[in-house]
Amino acid sequence: MFDIALPHAIGLYAALVALPLALIAIRLRPARRLVPGTVLGAAVLMAVSGVVHLALISAHPDEPITALLFLANGIGFIGLSLAFTWRWWRLASASLLVATLVGYLVYIAFGFESPDQVGLATKLLELTALGLVLVPAPGEAGRPRRSLRWTSLGIALPLFTLVTTSTVWIVDLARPDARHVHAGALLQATNEVATPEQVVAAAQLYSQTKAALEPYQDWHRAWTAGYRPEGAANMPSQHWSNQAYVNAGYVLDPHRPQGLVYANTKHGPVLLGAMFQMKNLGQFGPDPGGPLTAWHQHENICFTPFGFEFSFMTPLATCPLGAIDISASPMLHVWIVDNPKGGPFAVDIDDEVVKRIVRA
Repeated sequence: MFDIALPHAIGLYAALVALPLALIAIRLRPARRLVPGTVLGAAVLMAVSGVVHLALISAHPDEPITALLFLANGIGFIGLSLAFTWRWWRLASASLLVATLVGYLVYIAFGFESPDQVGLATKLLELTALGLVLVPAPGEAGRPRRSLRWTSLGIALPLFTLVTTSTVWIVDLARPDARHVHAGALLQATNEVATPEQVVAAAQLYSQTKAALEPYQDWHRAWTAGYRPEGAANMPSQHWSNQAYVNAGYVLDPHRPQGLVYANTKHGPVLLGAMFQMKNLGQFGPDPGGPLTAWHQHENICFTPFGFEFSFMTPLATCPLGAIDISASPMLHVWIVDNPKGGPFAVDIDDEVVKRIVRA
């Protein structure tokens, strides 16, 4: 759902270095035999999170408050990862983990920080550590505390996880970055304003494609050319794919688009536009119109064997149970019907446009 923010990449590298070091440090502590494995697991995860926070200080040189919070988190997590035999370790660890998670949600909700995969991966580590901290140990004294922790594990922790992912989702949908203006799709990086030459090139691509699609107004001719419908036929619109053109790897050829899009009407399929598609993930096609003709790549689509599709996975990079994560190589639509909200090269066609065509 998010890219890795370049300044935050150092946090990822720090985590990769910190994990084996934390495991070695725990192994060298004789006191490890006095506590259960869940405590040791939580200590390792908190040590990794602490190192990530310290590494991210360098990514915020002009934000002293944020840098100070990262420093406090880093010292706190590393200190607690070493003090796992302390009497109040569970309470202190749970408190710091909850405070850190809530602080992150407040930061992104108010726009002080933007979500990225480094931040989300760190929050997933901390949620996992919180669960391990709350697990009662066999033979541990204090029945009331054990009952409270089991209740927290069964109710509060799943609810907290839901709140965390929901907040990230809402923030992403409310304030998408320039390359994620469409949920679940990554746009090709282009200049922000089209040049006069790019405006002319986009118009030329549109006119050439519209002329080349004229025969496919009759869906029978599309069938003869090798196009076949994909997906559910009971939807307002449907993609038709030409596998031979996909395999051949034609690039932005108006006479050989890899896909067509039809509206499903009671009088038969009505052509809406074409879809050009590249063969490989991450391989964006030529962009003659700059920001007017930016390609897009659908990422992290959750698909089940029963055919139900979800637009994207959760911010923590998980799909629902039984679903698999798939991505589609970069594509570019050319809509030959009026699409006032998005234009002729939009990621999607306006649902109201399709409904009007279906009703007509």
